[in-house]
Amino acid sequence: MNNRVSAASRVGAILLFVVLAVSAAVGMLMAHLADPAARLGSTSGVMLFNHSSPVSDFKFIDQHGEHRDQASFSSGWKLVFFGYTFCPDICPTTLADLNRVWKALPDEARQRLDVVFVSVDPQRDRPASLAPYLQYFNPAFVGLTGNPQALAQLAQEINGFYARVDRGEAPYLMDHSANLMLVDAQWQFRGYIEPPFRPGRLTPILAALAGM
Repeated sequence: MNNRVSAASRVGAILLFVVLAVSAAVGMLMAHLADPAARLGSTSGVMLFNHSSPVSDFKFIDQHGEHRDQASFSSGWKLVFFGYTFCPDICPTTLADLNRVWKALPDEARQRLDVVFVSVDPQRDRPASLAPYLQYFNPAFVGLTGNPQALAQLAQEINGFYARVDRGEAPYLMDHSANLMLVDAQWQFRGYIEPPFRPGRLTPILAALAGM
């Protein structure tokens, strides 16, 4: 009898341990899923740095000819993409994807995000050409141009790359980085998102970012 009681006690203790362990694991999983930073940090192709770095203030002109500095933006995350209107492939594809994602996001998420298209070709990208270009994709997107020095400084601070590619008699092209750079509401460089930017992949990423 005592042996049966002892065995039953051991079985009960083991079952209790299993239940507690499973409950703890579920709790940790739910906490992870509820934490946007944790979700982003474990998402392939998304890099969030342990330490942020400040972005210097700047003076650009936007697609409407208005002067823009950091204070002219909303207090949300900035998705910064370097490109140019003469780009034959990467830029139109990325902007089209971002437009589809933008439309799929809830209003409260859009209010916490700014898509910022920084021209790496200020020589050709004037407001007169930049405005209809961005209007075609999404009028809510902000285009910045008109200041080569500010461009160089910003690219250096948030790991953007660009370089002119001369092609003889043909119009020159620009090589440039394809990542979406992540800058928070305090203008701190926090990380980046690598392509591809398919809506099915990017929409939950940006929704989580807006929740941080």
